[in-house]
Order: sequence, then C-alpha cells, then structure tokens
Amino acid sequence: MSTIQKSRSGLVLWGLFLLGSLLLSEMICTVMSDANLSLVFWPNDIHEFFISCLGGDTTNSVSGVSQTNLPAASVFLRVAGALLGMTILSHWVASSKRQTNAAQIEEKSKAIFRSLSFSSRAAAIARPGLFAGAWLAVWFAAPFVSQISFIEFVATTTPYALTLILASILNEWLSQISGTSAINPESATAGLARMELAVVIIAIFAWEAMSFWMNERLYAGLLVPHGDSAMYEEHLWNVWHGKGFRSYLDQGLFLGEHIQVIHLLLLPLHILFPSYLTMEACASFSLAICAIPVFSIARRHSGSSRAAMWLALGWLLFFPMHYLDIAIDLKTLRPSCYGMPFLFWGIDFAERRKLWRSSLFFLIALSTQEDFSLVVGSIGLVLFLCQWQARTGISSEDAARGPGKQITLFSKWSLFSKWSLGVLLFSIIYVLLAVLVIIPAFRDGDHVHYSRYFGDLGSSPGDLIRTALREPSKVLGIFFSFRTLTYLVMLTIPLGGLVWRRPVYLLAGVPTFVMLSLIQLGNGSGSSAASSAVDMAPQIPPIPYHHFHAPLLPVLLWAAAAGLSQNHRSIQWARFAFLCALLTSVTGSMMPMGANFWSGESSYGWRNLYVPGPRAAEFEKVIAQIPVTSRVASTDYAHTRFTHFERSYDYSGYLRAVNNYQHGVPADTDYIVLDTSHPYSEVRSLAEIRELRVEPEKWEVLPDATDGLFIILKRKH
Repeated sequence: MSTIQKSRSGLVLWGLFLLGSLLLSEMICTVMSDANLSLVFWPNDIHEFFISCLGGDTTNSVSGVSQTNLPAASVFLRVAGALLGMTILSHWVASSKRQTNAAQIEEKSKAIFRSLSFSSRAAAIARPGLFAGAWLAVWFAAPFVSQISFIEFVATTTPYALTLILASILNEWLSQISGTSAINPESATAGLARMELAVVIIAIFAWEAMSFWMNERLYAGLLVPHGDSAMYEEHLWNVWHGKGFRSYLDQGLFLGEHIQVIHLLLLPLHILFPSYLTMEACASFSLAICAIPVFSIARRHSGSSRAAMWLALGWLLFFPMHYLDIAIDLKTLRPSCYGMPFLFWGIDFAERRKLWRSSLFFLIALSTQEDFSLVVGSIGLVLFLCQWQARTGISSEDAARGPGKQITLFSKWSLFSKWSLGVLLFSIIYVLLAVLVIIPAFRDGDHVHYSRYFGDLGSSPGDLIRTALREPSKVLGIFFSFRTLTYLVMLTIPLGGLVWRRPVYLLAGVPTFVMLSLIQLGNGSGSSAASSAVDMAPQIPPIPYHHFHAPLLPVLLWAAAAGLSQNHRSIQWARFAFLCALLTSVTGSMMPMGANFWSGESSYGWRNLYVPGPRAAEFEKVIAQIPVTSRVASTDYAHTRFTHFERSYDYSGYLRAVNNYQHGVPADTDYIVLDTSHPYSEVRSLAEIRELRVEPEKWEVLPDATDGLFIILKRKH
C-alpha cells in the first residue's frame, strides 16, 4: 500500500472514530437531558450523579421543575477521551504481547496483530457508536407517529439500545486486549477449564450470600408479605404438625391453587431447621446453582470453557432472574425457584443422552407448578426436531468408539426421538388433567383461579378457547402489540440477543410466552409501566418483574448456549452476552448491581429496605405478649411471624374459607394483631377496627407499648 493510500485509509478510520464518538455522545446527551428518558434508567439522585460526571448540573426552575444543563461539547470530549484511552491501552497491551510472546504466537496471528494499526483499533472500538445514529433517527421521528404506544416503546427500550452499543464497545476493546480475535479460542483456554469452573463456583457462592443477606434483611425489617411468601413455609410447618398440606390463607388444601408440591422436598431440612429463612436460603441457592448446568450446556455447544464461563456468569447477572428471588412487590419466596435447576439439568442430561436422569429431573420440575409442563413438553418437541434433522450419519462420540462399535445416529436417535415425543405427549396430558380435572376437584368444581388473569378474554379455560375461536382478532390484537415486543426486548437483549442465533430452541418457550403476553392484570400498557422502572410497582407489567416468566428462563439460556455454535468467535459472543447482562442489570435489577439499590430516593434503595426500622424493633414487644399456643389473626407482614403458632389467620377484607367466606375473624381466634403502618394498612386507629365497632363486648385492647405502631386485641373468655 502506498503512502497516499495509507494516509487516506488513516483519515477514513479516524473519521469513523470521530463520527462514532459524536453520535454516541449525542445519544447520551439526549437521554440524560430528557426527564422522561432519564427516569427509565434510574432515580433522580443517581441521575444527578451521572450528570455531574458528564460535566453538567441540575437546577430548579421558578415553578420548581428540575432542569438538566448538560453541554454537548462536554459529553463529546468525555466520550471521545474514554474511547481514545481504551484505544491507547489496548494498543500498548498488544505491543507488549508481541514483544514478550513473539515465539509463542503463530505466524498468522502475528500478521493479524501487525495489521491492527492504532487508527484501526480506534475505529473498531468506536464503530458501535454509529448505531446511536439509528436510535437518534427513531427517537426524533417518533413524535410524527400517531401511536403513543410507539413513543412509549422507544422510551422503554432505550436502556437496552444503549446497552447493546456500550457492550459492543467494551467487547471489542476486551477482544483487542486479550487477542481472542486473533488466537483460536481452544488454544487460549487450554488447561484452564478447572480455573474457569472455579470462577463460576466462587460467583455462585457470592451471589447466594448476597441474595440471602437481602432476603434476611427484608424478613428482619418486617417487609415480607405473607401471601405467596411465608405461606409456603407454613405449608411445611402444618404438614409435619399434622394440620395438612395447607396454609390458613388457602381455600382448602393447597392443591386447589396449584399442583405445586416441590417445596415438600425441603421437609427433612425444615424439620431440622424450622425457619422461614431456611427456605429462603434454599431458594437463593436453587437459582444460583443453575449456573453449573448453564456452564455444562454452553461448553458442549461452544467447545470452549471460557465461553461457558462468561455465559454462566451472565446468568447470575441476568436481571429477569433476580425478580424470581425478590419480586417487585417484595414477595421473596416462590417455589418456582426450586424447580429451576431441575429444568436446566433436565435439558443438560437430555443433550447428553442420559434419558433416565433427564426424565427424573423433568418430573421433579413438573411438581413445581402445572404451567411448567408447557415448557417441558415444548423442550421435548425441540429436542425431537433438532435430532430429526440430523438423523443419519456418525456422531463424533460414536466415531471415537472405533470400528465395529459405532452406532448410526438413526438407530440411536430413533430411541431418543421416541423419548422426546413421549415427553411432549406426557406434558400435554399432565397439564390438561391438572387444569381441567385435578385442581377443580380441590376447588369444588370451580375453575383454576388464574384463568381470571386474562381480563375480558374470559374467566375460565372454556371462555378463553371460545374467545380465541370466535374473536381471533381480539386475541391477536392483544398479542401483537408493543407490550409483547417490549417483553421480547426485556428477555432477550440482556443476553445480547444471542438467543436469536438459534431460534429453533426458542420454540420451547412459545406456548408459555404467548400465555404470558395475553395476561391482563390491570397494570396498564406494559411499556408505559416499565418506563418508570422499578419505582412504580403497582403499574409494573408481569414480565419480567414478577415470577410468571420463570419457566421461560432455562429456554432462553439454552438457546443462548446453542447460539455459541462452536466457532472461533464463541468467546466474544459469550462475553458480549455477559456484558449485556451486566449493563442491563444496572438499570433493571433491585440487587446491588442495580442503580436503584444505591439510591437514597428510591423506595427500593438499601436504606429503605435493608436497614430494619423502628417498626420491626417494636414488633418484638408484640410477639412477646402472645403465647405460641394461641390462634392469631393478623394483618399482612406481621402475619409472617405467626406461622408457627397454633393457627395463623389473615386479618383483611378478603373472604376466606376458614371463616366460611364471611367478614371478620374465625370464632376460635384468641388474638388480633394489627400493623398500623405496613404498606397496605387499612387500620390506623382503634376507631377503624371492625371488631370494636361490631362486638366490643368480646374483645379487650391490650396496653400499647409500641407508640401506636401495633394494636393487640385479646378475646374475652
């Protein structure tokens, strides 16, 4: 190449660097300056911190409205300076490697290293910033689109768009530093498999410790709701005390709610350590340990332990998983957590052709909840489709056995195909029996309670089917919406979109995803709700801030692992997924990797949730006055502390079977404990207490030692 050509090439490369820096800085400036967009990312105090880092400030107008002053030039200089600094560091590291490892690098790799000039490195690092131009074009054109939902969708998904750009920049930079773009991934990771697995195991225990600390602090602070949390611990306590598989919240035996018995596996441990926190620790560990089968599946598909490590670490940072541990409404315990590792290992063993083990793990997964059968059956279908496509030939495993010991794939996969179809058929039969026969039998013939989650589509399975047949446009109108598209973005972009590289695996999640997309819980348009991030819990959509999406997550990680597809870029792809999981957790997670955790203004900040206040301290005086042999009716949150008493009733306006669906408390209630300051308290004073108005002769008010935080009523005998 002549000197003139090199000069032109250098100018083009530096032009790309400047353009990428300019567009990225303009996107950041637009996002940070727009009050509606900035709220999608984090609370105001975190926003002000980042504004100051970018050289701007915030002021209040005469009307008291906060205004952001952020000079575009200041943002550009910082963005361009950061990208240039990354380029200098990567160039210096690459030069050092060339000098110290020249004898160990192959000639082809040397040539690649030499071909990367400083300007080409700078252009490669800044190139993802060009995609910011696409976002800017969409954002400024959005007001000209008549649909408000489109503007909401663009605003809601802005953090994910910025994540893709920043993760691409970081991934390119790390590739230049590590040299994985030039060196075969196998040679780069040879002999390090144990070390990479050790990194995953250390991360698992770190995540478990963090998760358990958060759950324990919520429980200590009296912030855990009883329904769908401590209720499950009450099941175990009542079972081994001869009271049946039930909570006194249930409308009878719990099988009338769900075919959900997996938490009974913890019964031996609970007998040894009878505490709600025992179940919390097991739930956190169940989610964390899923990183091991993720590592196994990813290593098999990618052929690289390094790629498997990155994807396993990405699972621990995957913020939709975090809401299975602590939901947006602070429900901290769901048995779906216990079923997650069994789904993962069921997939892992199936791919390894260990069918008996896979069958056992899938059966245990089905005991988590009946809707898990939608995913288990679909997994069987995907396994059948994948193996049917390649049903002839010799596998690498069989070839290694030597002549005379090889088995044709058609012969071996014929058995596997039958097994896969068997999993599909069994799951279909199971879910139909559970929803149409077993659960209604425990509800005196009534329909499953969650059939009412679908709003005007119907309130029973029959209604849903009739609506789908008679008014398909109504169903399709709900499904094909920006809310559904938002769900797709929230579930797949945190994995770097890696799942879309092997979409056939996503078929295993289609039935569940369609069902979840049709849920209508009165939460508004999903996108507008999500646009206020996690500080608007009552309006947050069900995906991914609650627990409904739990069975989808193993499918997503399975598809992501398959997307690594054994090529020389598997490490970069896996690391990109890890970076996307990390960056999206900053704006989406309630855990310490999320901005909300550190906010002093957010209701989900650590000061508000994880430092027990006076309300929790005063409750110790309350519980000391009530014998454990008593039957206690209490409001939520306080309710979690009475599960080991003789009976623990719910004090609320909800009509329960235990009181014959009548207002008031059961006739055998000894004490009533009212928490006057919990988040949803309806009783603030003695004058508002139903029992003192209706039957004052039956109750006496115990002396208050809690400054009005709690009221205790004792039945007169």
